[in-house]
Amino acid sequence: MLLEVLVPGSCGEIAQGWRDGQPFLVTCPIGLYSRALVTERTSAKTGLGKKARAALKNTVGYMGFTEFPLGLALESQLPTGKGMAASTADIVAVIQAVATAIDDELEPEEVAELAAGIEPTDGVFYPGVVQMDYMTGKLIESYKPVPKMIIAMFDTGGTVNTIELHSDYSENHGNENSPAELLEAVDSLKKDFSPENIARVATMSARANQKVVEKPQLEEIIEFAQSQGALGVNVAHSGTMLGILFKPDESMRKVLDIAKAVEAKFPHMEYFETERLIPGGWIIRQR
Repeated sequence: MLLEVLVPGSCGEIAQGWRDGQPFLVTCPIGLYSRALVTERTSAKTGLGKKARAALKNTVGYMGFTEFPLGLALESQLPTGKGMAASTADIVAVIQAVATAIDDELEPEEVAELAAGIEPTDGVFYPGVVQMDYMTGKLIESYKPVPKMIIAMFDTGGTVNTIELHSDYSENHGNENSPAELLEAVDSLKKDFSPENIARVATMSARANQKVVEKPQLEEIIEFAQSQGALGVNVAHSGTMLGILFKPDESMRKVLDIAKAVEAKFPHMEYFETERLIPGGWIIRQR
């Protein structure tokens, strides 16, 4: 038996905040993945960090077993501490690989509960693009169809500990609603999930997040990007990534030229790569 599970990462979030004591985020899945591979040729467990091992243990217990006798390998295209949902992708890939190998794949709501029991979770494993409670994994809203917007990704430097950040923010600001105009903008996504409105909401959320995880020269970056033809920006609200958003049919040559110009104008910004907004969800392959 050979079983492979792929789970996408993200370029930060389209939006993130709090409403009536409930945290939320709007996912921004991209085509970079964590990959869990199950094989019966060995019982070795390789590439699993602390969180992935917790996912293995918890899933085995959830499925009614005490151990997982098969081999399990985990690898990822996603750097950690950058706000790219690397931990969530790792955790969910392990959860779904183990569950499917033992019996059958789990529903997204089951995966969400298991993942959120380990750390605050992204919703990249839900189909499409969604709004969800990142502390509990509960689905709030789903948006379809997903426009394949182009995202030029930049690292603004350093790393962020997601667990520590969310714990501190919940303790000090958990009872505060996000700005009313941001909440209204997020609500507008239900009726208007166009590239232009997505970018408008994302840019607004990026500005609101400056008091939580500041992105240096954000206003100047937004102004320059839009002057060059970009729709707006999005950020990792608990990480260091920043995305410059373009319409799906924008010339890739133009996008790459603008990315070079941004990197030259803002030396603290390191170009990472260009991806597209994609529908979330896992991919399972068996043979």
